[in-house]
Amino acid sequence: MTSAAPWWQDTVIYQVYLRSFQDSNGDGIGDLPGLASRLDDLRDLGVQAIWITPFFPSPNADFGYDVSDYCDVAPEYGTLADWDALVRQARQRGMRLLVDFVLNHTSDQHPWFREACSSPQHPRRDWYVWRDGPPDGGPPTNWRSVFGGPAWTHEPRSGQWYYHAFLPQQPDLNWHHPGVRAAMADVARFWLRRGASGFRLDATAFLFEDPAWPDDPDPDRQPPWPLQPFNSNRPENHGVLRELRAVLAEFNAGFDDERVLLGESCTDTLAELRAAYGEQGDEIQLPMNFVYARHWQRDAPFFQRLIDDTQALLHDRTPVSFFSNHDHWRQWSAFGDGVHNDAIARLTAAMTLLQRGTALVYYGEEIGMADLPEAELAAAPLGLSRPRADPRDRARTPMQWDAGPHAGFSLGTPWLPLPRTWGDRHVAAQRADPHSLWHWYRALIALKRDDPALHAGAHWPLHADQSSVLVFGRRSADGTLALVLLNWGEQACEVAVRGLPAGTGPTAEVLLASPPIAAPQRLDRVPLAPYGVAVLRPQGVNA
Repeated sequence: MTSAAPWWQDTVIYQVYLRSFQDSNGDGIGDLPGLASRLDDLRDLGVQAIWITPFFPSPNADFGYDVSDYCDVAPEYGTLADWDALVRQARQRGMRLLVDFVLNHTSDQHPWFREACSSPQHPRRDWYVWRDGPPDGGPPTNWRSVFGGPAWTHEPRSGQWYYHAFLPQQPDLNWHHPGVRAAMADVARFWLRRGASGFRLDATAFLFEDPAWPDDPDPDRQPPWPLQPFNSNRPENHGVLRELRAVLAEFNAGFDDERVLLGESCTDTLAELRAAYGEQGDEIQLPMNFVYARHWQRDAPFFQRLIDDTQALLHDRTPVSFFSNHDHWRQWSAFGDGVHNDAIARLTAAMTLLQRGTALVYYGEEIGMADLPEAELAAAPLGLSRPRADPRDRARTPMQWDAGPHAGFSLGTPWLPLPRTWGDRHVAAQRADPHSLWHWYRALIALKRDDPALHAGAHWPLHADQSSVLVFGRRSADGTLALVLLNWGEQACEVAVRGLPAGTGPTAEVLLASPPIAAPQRLDRVPLAPYGVAVLRPQGVNA
């Protein structure tokens, strides 16, 4: 549908964890040609944009989030020519590609860091964060890294310590240095020239630290959370993000081709989330809503308040809703109760995809892929293709395409095993079943793309007379209204919708429902099954 708004508003961005999506050469590792071979599958699902996790050369201490060369493709993922081919093929299908841009740190094997370590007088020494330790020895502060352990590593040649918010193999860049800012802007231009439609920005909250370097008053808290306000969401971040927006603006060609920043903003409150857009809306267009994503309880009143509060606060911005990604539990496992997992998956999908704003879908979410059980993850072998164990690998198993060996992911041995219970839960089986979860996602994405209220309509707060039911509306500029009703309860119920606009008729057409319900429906008595979903179009005069 046409719109006088940027393409990324009210769209769906599909996250591909490249290592696990599709292997094209039998080495057990997903790659760019493999992704290209699956573009038709994503087009058929309705995907409009793809966020691709890092594919740069890397020692893989953090599977690509430790970059040793920002302007090339790691051999296991392909070549720059493969990237160029992927861009062409995606554009032919009306899809856009977002590159995962690691801003906060490089690999310790990056030439910049090797040069910085070579001499305290090297011009790139101050591209990283160095401090002397105290006279009695030890690190400069007691700060802990996000991944545990000290946030400082001693460099023996100079006797100084370098700072790393994450692993020791991921030294933090010094964003105060103009050379760093210029070099990273050039990295952005490199990928924009090669057809990227924007970037997912990694760890944007950690770019700066308190120059006073105070000690952490609670260093032993578990797990180690960002040390606010000393090393995260510092006010200096805003200048860097405005500069990146200006770089993107160099490549914009109108709303239909506006480049976009999707940000891992790591915000804990809605006020922090609002700030991540920039006071003038000139920083990250799409900061990810971690306030939403960090809540995993089946709790209708909580989500009712959160969604209404988020939409009210961000009425002039584009919210970004998601649950699953490469750092999180998969939502099929996290929300599931072992009995109603598919029904709950349909509910969480509708709640996320039909809100006003942009929605993220993690690969495999559309078929109900599960996390790798803890015992199977512990038994997963280490080797060249999986150099270290990571608890987050539970949500990074190979994509389940068909009933063939390794679920159609690879002709070789996958870098990470599939759950033993994956069975016939794969794309081929679900595409053949019109009642499957895959078809539910396809229908939701189509509604979000094509329906005038669910594509561009404003949020309309509503409430239900049942505490287990979450309800909200979307209303377009011409008054077209859509209602989304979600029963978070284990019991069936009949619900009345309250707060409808004046002039709304008493009945409604059913746009989509799980399980199916008859139409028309009385809005004072809508039947919902346990974990049932109803998307309705009220009949009557639109006021």
